[in-house]
Amino acid sequence: MSATPYVSFVTYGRNDGYTPSYMRRVARATACLAGQLEKAGVDSEIVFAEWNPPADRPLILEQLDLPASLQHVSVRGVIVPGQYHVPFAGAAERSIHPAEAANVAIRRARGRFITPKASDTFFSPATIAMIARQDLDADTIYRIDRHDVAVDDEGIWELDDEALLARLAALPSVAHAWIDQAAHWRLRNLHTNACGDFTLMSSAYWHRVRGHARDTTVLSLDIDSLVMHAAAALGARECRWPDECRVYKPSHPNVSGARVKQVWVPWQRALDDFLSKRSLPAALWARTALDYPRRRIRGVNSVLGPSIELNFVKPASRWARGAPPRPTQPKNWGLGDVVLEERQLCRAAWD
Repeated sequence: MSATPYVSFVTYGRNDGYTPSYMRRVARATACLAGQLEKAGVDSEIVFAEWNPPADRPLILEQLDLPASLQHVSVRGVIVPGQYHVPFAGAAERSIHPAEAANVAIRRARGRFITPKASDTFFSPATIAMIARQDLDADTIYRIDRHDVAVDDEGIWELDDEALLARLAALPSVAHAWIDQAAHWRLRNLHTNACGDFTLMSSAYWHRVRGHARDTTVLSLDIDSLVMHAAAALGARECRWPDECRVYKPSHPNVSGARVKQVWVPWQRALDDFLSKRSLPAALWARTALDYPRRRIRGVNSVLGPSIELNFVKPASRWARGAPPRPTQPKNWGLGDVVLEERQLCRAAWD
């Protein structure tokens, strides 16, 4: 056996009651994905990073209902103790660092291709069918649209995989489709909208960019978009799969767009209005140079994140003009030099 799967799906979480029925959705999403990959015959793995687990609750890894073994799919968990969360600004208010948690799993993924995913998302059958063709190109970033689905009937999680996926496809949804980037931003026109739920590219590119960019706060703003632009600057090209290839996200109050708010002070608004009416590039320059509007994530009041212009547009536009991306992560990114507890939940024949 080669012990090298074709694709790794990496995700993360902690059992802290993040949203209503979170554990139920995570368990169902993990089992469904394992079943889809097994049925499609894709040698694959699911890697779950359990970040800063609360001491008074069982681990997510202990509550997943999975077979002891599968022919094609391995499922394993990596446990990251709280001591690695404490140093980040805002750690007392937000108990997970999404970028660093994902990096732990990405660093330990063994697949030729890797994609992060949210722990409670589901992939359409067409998405798995595209992967099962096993003709992915090592220099390509593969993207699909996320569809937010309002699930009002908790009984949906009791359906078998085929019926569950059919129900998700039939429910009304809000698509996070490709958005044409503002011309004055001078960026590559990549499909970064909700890209954290599916950015499939080779392990080689994930390691070249050293995973998600370093963020010394728990906010993890713009991390997924920065990965795509860095990989493109290194030579990767983007491929958007057809509309039937989707990732379904059961809606809840803490989805990313609902959490992040811009924070303005009066002089910033006045200056921005003045400059925007005269020159969009001048307004962009001011937002970048003066770092406004800053951003706040709901529940983290002690930390203001940088403006999107400073944090994302500035580096991505430089890369689009030919500047080489320089990793902000150290060589031991993803706690690569730390021995963490791992748990094997399912072991495939190839493993």
